[in-house]
Amino acid sequence: MKRTPRQGETDADAALAGVFGPRGLLRAALADFEFRPAQLQMARAVERTIAAGDTLLAEAGTGTGKTLAYLTPAILSGRKTVIATGTKTLQDQLFFKDIPLLAAALPRKFVASLMKGRSNYLCRRNLRRALEKPHTRSQRQALLKIQRWSATSARGDRAELAFLPEPDPLWDDIAAWSETCVGTSCEDYDGCFLTRMRQEAAAADLVIVNHHLLLADAVLRDSSQFQVIPSHDVLVLDEAHLLEEIATDFFGVEISNLRVERLVRDAHREWTSAGAAGAEDRSIPTHLGHLAEASLRFFQTLDLAEGTQRLRPEALEGTGREAGRELTQALHLLHDLVQAAPGKPEGLLHCARRAREQAGILQGFLDFAGESPGDPAGPPTVRWSERRGRGTFLRSSPLDVSADFRRTILESADAVILTSATLSTAGRFDFLRSRLGILEAREFHAASPFDYAGQAILYIPRHLSDPRSPGFVESAAEEIRGILEVTRGRALVLFTSLEAMEATHRRLQGRLSFPLMVQGQAPRMELLDRFRNEVASVLLATRSFWQGVDVVGEALSCVIVHKLPFGFPGDPVLEARLEYIQQEGGDPFWDYQVPAAIITLRQGLGRLIRSEQDRGALCILDNRLLTRRYGSVFLESLPSCRVTSSPEDLRRFFAAG
Repeated sequence: MKRTPRQGETDADAALAGVFGPRGLLRAALADFEFRPAQLQMARAVERTIAAGDTLLAEAGTGTGKTLAYLTPAILSGRKTVIATGTKTLQDQLFFKDIPLLAAALPRKFVASLMKGRSNYLCRRNLRRALEKPHTRSQRQALLKIQRWSATSARGDRAELAFLPEPDPLWDDIAAWSETCVGTSCEDYDGCFLTRMRQEAAAADLVIVNHHLLLADAVLRDSSQFQVIPSHDVLVLDEAHLLEEIATDFFGVEISNLRVERLVRDAHREWTSAGAAGAEDRSIPTHLGHLAEASLRFFQTLDLAEGTQRLRPEALEGTGREAGRELTQALHLLHDLVQAAPGKPEGLLHCARRAREQAGILQGFLDFAGESPGDPAGPPTVRWSERRGRGTFLRSSPLDVSADFRRTILESADAVILTSATLSTAGRFDFLRSRLGILEAREFHAASPFDYAGQAILYIPRHLSDPRSPGFVESAAEEIRGILEVTRGRALVLFTSLEAMEATHRRLQGRLSFPLMVQGQAPRMELLDRFRNEVASVLLATRSFWQGVDVVGEALSCVIVHKLPFGFPGDPVLEARLEYIQQEGGDPFWDYQVPAAIITLRQGLGRLIRSEQDRGALCILDNRLLTRRYGSVFLESLPSCRVTSSPEDLRRFFAAG
């Protein structure tokens, strides 16, 4: 479609108007297309950012159509573009739904590629080895089924295996883990799904990744000359509000008993299956037994509590330090024994490199004499531990990722677009700028096109006690029951802790006339499918359901937030981060806790109105919104709709609907 630019309008502006306008290309391609001025405005902001080689912060409320608004100018620019999303689900939506739509609608031809993390892909070498080992009858049948699938699959993506539940330990044995990859030495290298994926990405115009792969690649590039994601001109970071948390994980380090166990298992498998020269020498398999014992002794000596906690220097003193030194020496010795072995296979050499790396990480924990987040000798970090099931983890996490994020991510492309429905607090992007090291950036803001004033009501029960008071959980459960009677179920109830969710579930169970579900009863997608299909149902959930839940229609007519989502006070990373902010002269509460909670709250409430036909209630059971000074900042950041503390107003709203 050719469109002549109007006065003051560039050719690029005209091209985008020809796509997004009332009679544009998308109108012809989509039967239900609606012209949205904000979508066209965002597309123009993205186009100008790409042309200028700048950074753009683009907040686009639910319903703006931001995905097409950044994809289209990226495609029309003809420049190599990487799109990073928050989840694999969003990746699949982009690749299998949005991109084919634009491929059919746009005049420019382009090639798109999908890249996921290694663990999503089958390793033919690991599959062949798994088939050589004894399994139960059902496991062997599953492996043979996977083998038949691998012969015809173009991608080797486990998402294609509908019969395989997630998680499944069987997949762990055959996935393309970096720990077991021998690279070009592998006999299956030419047919490797990872190799094929990388070749396709190198040749593509548009590469779709997720934040985890993007950060993993950044860390890899930072420590070596190797990279997985191809070099690119344009980087789009969708769901950008998630980036600090993910970057904190990837810019940190970790060692655990499970990692050492996996190393021992992999090294033993490589040794026994390689048939290497000198295999009669039993020094390596004997030492692997000693290494397993040293690991068991060290992690048991720590005697860490269940859950997460700051790792204090005294935890690694005395017998803990001595056991840690023994484990470090055992890891180094494995490396040296493999290096000295004749005819060592590449897989075993890879295990040796892993042993040396884990020894270095453990030595870092043993060396620290105390936490000093403001120490100018290095980046501020916190060391902490976690016990979960069989696993004991020692972790070191950065308290400020801004410098590393700017260097490895923001400076990796000529133009960078960060976008989400929730990037700002009270209309400002200051929080995101400071947390991600964004020095200079254009800004774009588009409110949701939905009519919140007509479609929603915000209910804040002033009569409830302060959420920090002892009786709050009980009184809030009664309030929830009353709200559900008014809404006739159809509600998502969001909690900030498992304890509060489970306590509320116990108090509501058997007292409602609606199906009541709780997170953990079934896999996430199964719960959401049931929630959509059983219109009157109620779903109780915690943080993982505050975002990524898209239920359109009557089934979700009410979102209840148990209390404001301030960070959990027992989180060791948050605790140390707040201390660091204070040491640097900032205000931990106003500079971090309030804006972070606002963004999370906006995400949770954003589950309610997903279309122009949706209608419902936003209920926040935390009266601090009305009684505390910071409450006005929260309210200023929420969608503009009627606010009430009257249950009668809530009843009238639903009666009118």
